[in-house]
Amino acid sequence: MSDVEKLDLNLLSVFLEVYRLKSITLASESLGMTQPGVSGALKRLQSQLDTDLFIREGRGIIPTNAAVQLASRVEPALEGITSAVSTLKQFDNQQHHVFRLLVNEIGLTKLQPLVEQDETLGNISIEFNMVPNNEEELLQSLSMQQADLAIDIHYPQVNGYMNQQVLEDKLVLIARKGHPRIDGVVTEEQYYDEKHITFRMRRSRLYTADYFAKKAIKQRKVSSECDSLMMMCVLVSGSDCVGSTSRSFANQFAERFQLQVLDQPFEVLPVQQYMIWHKRTEPNPAHQWLRNKIQQYMAD
Repeated sequence: MSDVEKLDLNLLSVFLEVYRLKSITLASESLGMTQPGVSGALKRLQSQLDTDLFIREGRGIIPTNAAVQLASRVEPALEGITSAVSTLKQFDNQQHHVFRLLVNEIGLTKLQPLVEQDETLGNISIEFNMVPNNEEELLQSLSMQQADLAIDIHYPQVNGYMNQQVLEDKLVLIARKGHPRIDGVVTEEQYYDEKHITFRMRRSRLYTADYFAKKAIKQRKVSSECDSLMMMCVLVSGSDCVGSTSRSFANQFAERFQLQVLDQPFEVLPVQQYMIWHKRTEPNPAHQWLRNKIQQYMAD
């Protein structure tokens, strides 16, 4: 039997993780191995195949053409094996399991109360953290299994990651009840005359109104910039400034902060929320259960 015929599937799994992450350090963390262990596995695989799979470039590594060809053939086969094994396992919510989700502020304020009130979770825990500021960190967290799922208005158009829309909403304007110039409706002229509390979105770095407006809008008078929608509600409620957020978020806190929820004086794009996850978790029964749960919560 040749060396190639005796290839260890574990070596191929290590190779694919290094290929996905383009880093031995990150692959070792993802796989729960030491860096020497990952390097050793790659050396054994390269020796058996008699070809180099990665070369150094600057401080990192890049795949050779042989590695690209190998990954394109091996990844579907290993995913098929993983899928076959996963379907044999049944998910039992009475067995302790912790799911970790990355969410934006809208997702957090909607999901956390529903999770706390859900008496059907059994022995399952769902923990929330805020989505990171850049896409690379988000993908890395999902790939390294530091998070099971992410929820955001953006989804990465990258091979190896899945997404599904779970909510469609609309951008609205908020102003305090008793505002001296705004009552139930706002004109475009009023919109530009008033001072604004703005929210800069984490990953696009744009203000919400600029991001969701169908056409470019003019510069506003900015009183202050927030990195929290909740803080924006607080500041709007205590001043004559206005702000922009999603209708569901505004309605959730309108009574508490005594806010008017108004249509924007210009056409807006829908505010869409997506679930995002790594492709390899797609067939996993536990992950399927989690995705179904999140869909139920978001539809509530």
